[in-house]
Amino acid sequence: MFPLALIIIGLLIVALALSAFNFRFLLYPVFPNLNPMRNAKRVSVEGPTLFISDLHLTADNQFPYAQNIRQLLDARHVSNLVIVGDLFDSPEDARKIMDGEPNLAISNVLGYGGLPIKVFFVQGSPPHDPNPSEVDVFNGTNVVRLGTCAILDFRKVTVVVYHGHDLSFKGALGHGWNRFISNLSLERTWKQLAGVSDSDWVIFGHTHIPGIDEKHRVANCGGWQTVRILVQPARTGIFLQPESSLLEVVNFG
Repeated sequence: MFPLALIIIGLLIVALALSAFNFRFLLYPVFPNLNPMRNAKRVSVEGPTLFISDLHLTADNQFPYAQNIRQLLDARHVSNLVIVGDLFDSPEDARKIMDGEPNLAISNVLGYGGLPIKVFFVQGSPPHDPNPSEVDVFNGTNVVRLGTCAILDFRKVTVVVYHGHDLSFKGALGHGWNRFISNLSLERTWKQLAGVSDSDWVIFGHTHIPGIDEKHRVANCGGWQTVRILVQPARTGIFLQPESSLLEVVNFG
């Protein structure tokens, strides 16, 4: 029995270590420096706002939904477009797409060219969005970088924006958790451990599964990427009408 007990204890320790590695936000109470809220940029924003994430743009394939995004931006009179990380599939894709005329490239890809909107960008997962300290692909564009985590102050509501790579180091595990176990439970726990006020909203990406939890004030934009047959594009975003403080999942068809 004694060796069996040691084996069980060892397996539990390994399981806890792997969980802490993959779900890094669980370490925030022990290592507060890991919490991105500590360095979150605060920005004042006004007007209807659309949040999208996880487009995973590649240089070899044209993004087919620019017209759909433009139609919604126009129909909803959107003032701000917030990209909640993983805009690109890899840093190399980002460099190829943005090479030459970056302002024209990004506005064409996302369909907002000629519209009077502000565009904000929250850094996504390191394997996908390029590190701005190495190469700033948004140099020469009207895109405002907000770092890895940001606090958007509207007149009646405050929204924390975070891509969510600490929710699950392996995005597939986060997707599986939200899809098969409990949708938005990772987001709810992150909000609590990160110390975000109950009255503030937090909008994530990363898991590619859209949703809104009104009670706990967390939401996920969903994703646009196809991963084999397991992950299909949701083609969704989160729309905020700040005058009513209401969030809505919008589908781009």
